[in-house]
Amino acid sequence: MSLETRILNIIRRWWRPITCIWIAGTMAVHGVLLPMMGKETDLTGLSLLVTATAGAFAVRTWEKVRGDEPSDPL
Repeated sequence: MSLETRILNIIRRWWRPITCIWIAGTMAVHGVLLPMMGKETDLTGLSLLVTATAGAFAVRTWEKVRGDEPSDPL
């Protein structure tokens, strides 16, 4: 297997979990950490972030239930 094929397989396998971790981290920073530090929170923006986060995780769960997980290319 060429190096290019290996890199492509790694990206195809890990982009979704890394994206979910990134989204959860963003939610933790804007919904928990910044308000605890005393920063003003834009509640409208936070509600939009929660809505987008729920949608992204719903799509991820739906893919898992349907069995659209990529096979292990490595």
